[in-house]
Amino acid sequence: MALNHVAGENNSGKVGQKRQIFTFFVEDMMFGLDIENVLMLGQEVNDVQRLPVEERGFCGVVKYQGEVVPVLDYAHRIGVPSGMDCKTDLLETLTAREKEHIEWLNELEKAIKTGSTFAETTNPDQCAFGKWYNNFETRDETLKELLVAFEEPHRTIHGLAEKLLSLRDNGKEAEALEALATARATTLSRLIALFSRARDQIQSGMRQVLLFVTLDGKTPRYALIIDEINDVINYSPSEFQSSRSGALGLINKIEHVLDGIYTRKDLPDCLYFDINKMTDIDELMKKVS
Repeated sequence: MALNHVAGENNSGKVGQKRQIFTFFVEDMMFGLDIENVLMLGQEVNDVQRLPVEERGFCGVVKYQGEVVPVLDYAHRIGVPSGMDCKTDLLETLTAREKEHIEWLNELEKAIKTGSTFAETTNPDQCAFGKWYNNFETRDETLKELLVAFEEPHRTIHGLAEKLLSLRDNGKEAEALEALATARATTLSRLIALFSRARDQIQSGMRQVLLFVTLDGKTPRYALIIDEINDVINYSPSEFQSSRSGALGLINKIEHVLDGIYTRKDLPDCLYFDINKMTDIDELMKKVS
C-alpha cells in the first residue's frame, strides 16, 4: 500500500474552521495529527535499515524518493506498549490458557484413576482464562465473535469435574474415564480449535504501517511506525482542549508530546500530538550520519 494524502490544503481555511485530523490507534488510545502533516502511508516496514543509534523508539532509516528519512516506532517513542507488543502478549496468554485446560483434564483423569483429591478450580469464572475472558475487550469484531464461541465449551469442560468425580465415588471409574475420553475428543478439541482460530485472527492483524510526516507538504520530516490506521475525522475548535488543562492532566506519561485532546460523544477521545515534540530530528540525523 502506498496511499498518498494531499497535504497542501490549509485546514484553517475550511468552513467553520473545522480541522481534518488523521487518526490511528495504539491499542485503545486514539491519536491524531493534522491531515496536512501526513505525506504518505506505506507498508515498507521491512525496508527500514536498522542502525545502532541510541535513541528511544528509533528504528533506523528508510529512503523516500532517494532521501534518507529517520524512522521512529511511535508507541515506543512515547513510552507505551505498541499494538504489536499487546498482540504478542495476547498470543502468549491464549497459548498459556489453552495449555492449562489440557493439564486441567489430565489432573482430572489422575484424580479419577488414583482416588486423589482434585484441587483444580471447577468454577469456569475463577480459572485464569475465565477471569481474563470476563474482562477482556477488543475492537476486533471477528475476534469478538470467536470469543463468544468459547463460552459453551469452556463451561462444559469445568462442569465435568463434579459429574465424573461423582461417578468415581460411586464405583463407576470406567464410566467416568470413558466420559472423559469423549470430552477430550469433542469439547476439548472444540476449545483447542477456537484457541487456534483466535491466535490466527490476532496474527492476521499484526501488520505495521509507515506514516511519513511532513511540515511543508512536499518533503518528509520523519516516518512513524504505527499499528492501526483509523480514519480522517473533522473536528471543530470547540471540541479541542489544551493539554495544559482538564482531563489531560491525568495522562502524565505521554503529555510531553501532546498538544491537546479532541472530544466528541460518539468517538473515543483523540490525543492530538505535536509532531515537533516527537524528537529533535536535526540532532537525530547527526547521530545517524
